[in-house]
Amino acid sequence: MLVALALAVGAAASGYRRTLAQRHPIAGVKVGGFAVGGLDAGSTFAVASAAAQTTLDRPTRLTAGGVEFFSSPRALGAVADPEVALGQLEGIGRTGDPIDDLQVRLHAQRSGIDVPIGYRFDDARALAALIELAPSVDRPSLPTRLDLERRRVESAQLGTALLPHDALSAVAIGLAAGTSSIDLPVQHKPPVDEDPLAAFAELDIGTVIGSFDTPYSLDAKEADRVFNLKVGATKLAGFVLLPGETFSFNDVVGPRSAENGFRYGGGITGGELVDVLGGGICQISSTLYGAAFFAGLDIVENRPHSRPSGYVDMGLDATVVWPDVDLRVRNPFDFPIVMQMVVRQGKVHAEILGARRPWQVAFERELVEVVPHGKIWRNDSSLLAGSEVISQRGMRGFKVKRTRKIYQAGELLREEQRELSYPPTSEIVRHGTNPAGVTPERKTPIPLRDPAPHLRIVQ
Repeated sequence: MLVALALAVGAAASGYRRTLAQRHPIAGVKVGGFAVGGLDAGSTFAVASAAAQTTLDRPTRLTAGGVEFFSSPRALGAVADPEVALGQLEGIGRTGDPIDDLQVRLHAQRSGIDVPIGYRFDDARALAALIELAPSVDRPSLPTRLDLERRRVESAQLGTALLPHDALSAVAIGLAAGTSSIDLPVQHKPPVDEDPLAAFAELDIGTVIGSFDTPYSLDAKEADRVFNLKVGATKLAGFVLLPGETFSFNDVVGPRSAENGFRYGGGITGGELVDVLGGGICQISSTLYGAAFFAGLDIVENRPHSRPSGYVDMGLDATVVWPDVDLRVRNPFDFPIVMQMVVRQGKVHAEILGARRPWQVAFERELVEVVPHGKIWRNDSSLLAGSEVISQRGMRGFKVKRTRKIYQAGELLREEQRELSYPPTSEIVRHGTNPAGVTPERKTPIPLRDPAPHLRIVQ
């Protein structure tokens, strides 16, 4: 047995010495993912060259300052050099140390050994690629801002800039290591000089305390009025009202002038519908008033319209006229609140946002009196003598009693009542005086209807 064992060891040693003289890669070895074990020199070179070209086009993920790109080693200036890999193949499992070589060969057969493709690096080409990416990474520093759609506060952020020359080394090291993801160095920009909302970085606006909607027409002829709605909403969205502070609609929105961004649109003046600068802004004030009403804010000042409105129930409207007629509300809570307004798809939507909603609010309205309207006659020389045209529909006036009830945990905390008057709107009739005038088209007016005697809305 000893002789047989000695012969076996001798044969193994002789076989091992023969493998040290061989040039082909050992079994289980790969180059760039392609098997080359047992191949002759020519075939190994061909496989390594094909693997090199494939590797040059593999997807490579670049990240810089939170921005993600996908490129390839070829686009980043890498030039494959398969000779580097080939130079390593001959030494794998052939170090001359039988124990180490045996372990390496067993590992290659069981798990495989993959030799990465070598690269040369074209600095100029890589730098050009990084300079092209730089504008996509460039971000300005941002102040603290309110994300009203998500009802949260976004903290101030430092801007970022890619450093192409510094990124060269990161690219070279990453490609040499064969990694599929490379982090590029960026430089942070200094913070913004002014950050007016910095004190509200921890502000909680996750709760809708009160909300209200009013509809508007999407008809093309109402485009200027809708434009005014959006201007007014933009001026109010994001307004922060601290505990105990009073909000003034006129102070925040400013004069209804062309210089302040407003156009001519339909509005009410002297009880008549006419085009005025900023026409439609009362719908913004009324919608905000509705949200403030149901949020339980203190109503410091508000005046109803001179005639009932088609977009809001009587008692939930608030007219504003620059600079004399204002809507003012006070924040009664021990936390700041934020106003949100959106004009979109035929609806004006207002929200009062804050940390919590302590109350439930009910709106109640009782119709007290209906006041008949009068009629005004105006001669019109363009119409056929004796003919008549209604140029403004008469509307009855109303007296109503509005009540706001505020509840907490189902218990009535307090009740606020106010009587409101909506004067009647005179009907204006144009009377024809011209024997040769135009005969007006006859139209059947839509019958007037009174509002419901009682109305209750709870939020």
